[in-house]
Amino acid sequence: MLLIAAMVPGADAGCSCAGGCSVGNWELSASTFLNSDVPGYDNADNNTAAVVESGNEQSVYKPKDRSDLFTSGQILKSLGALAGSDVVIHASQGDGYSQSHIKGAIHIPSSSLIDDNGDLKPIEELAEILGEAGVSREDSIVVYSEDLSSGDATFFLWALKYLGQDDVKVLDGSLEDWNAANLPVESSSHKRPAVSYNPNPRSDLLASYDSVNNSSVQIVDARPFAEFGKGRIPGATSLDPAVVLQDGKIKDESRLSGIFSRLSKDEQVMVYSSDYNQASLVWYALQLLGYSAEMYTWSDWTAHQPASENGKDAGRYKELG
Repeated sequence: MLLIAAMVPGADAGCSCAGGCSVGNWELSASTFLNSDVPGYDNADNNTAAVVESGNEQSVYKPKDRSDLFTSGQILKSLGALAGSDVVIHASQGDGYSQSHIKGAIHIPSSSLIDDNGDLKPIEELAEILGEAGVSREDSIVVYSEDLSSGDATFFLWALKYLGQDDVKVLDGSLEDWNAANLPVESSSHKRPAVSYNPNPRSDLLASYDSVNNSSVQIVDARPFAEFGKGRIPGATSLDPAVVLQDGKIKDESRLSGIFSRLSKDEQVMVYSSDYNQASLVWYALQLLGYSAEMYTWSDWTAHQPASENGKDAGRYKELG
């Protein structure tokens, strides 16, 4: 009997913000953020410091940043933690950037990292794209998208990590969350001077056919379940990427831990899909939990299979989550 893999849960010109925008780079002040209505946080409990009385003494309790609540939360950037020194990348496709984007953000759509066949472009081409956009490997980078579920931001982060970028994070939320928090946006295009991007590729983040076919890695299939039923890498477990999200954000660690409870942190995890974006959502969630994970593509697997096989697996379906 087939088992369903997972349940899916339910002021400059052109700039606007609550307290006005400064010219050039901007910095979020503590008071601006703490007085804003940030989705996912209780103002009374999380956005303001609380005075706690203990006997005759008083101490100020400062709530944790949400990134502190994950095992490896250093790849998550809270809305209020964004600084003027960060290079902010709007990774969504389409013309949304020209309509509204985070103030100072540059536009590099995630699709620019993929060739016409849906494959990741060669490292040299990726480095050229980033360098022309004014991004260096020494920069502190924050990536966001108009909708986190698109996978644009998480794929871009994965690609930068693959190129050896040390300091790169995904914004905790979407442009909609940013707007709801009344934080500064603009519609005018922002450019940075071209630089040289010097990659230092990490082969451990991109699996090869031989490593998948000849090792005992834990395999997660992030394609639609119908596609999983037609054919998949032997031993793969199906998981809908939507289950790692809630209200447009990555779920907290306790909920993610339940979804991935059948995976061992002592073994490598390989996530694949028909496109990098959806696989990257699952990969990103695993990274937050401290798993050692890499990505792969269904197209590479099928390219190595005899036409009659097409990657089919006669074994029983597995359930994750």
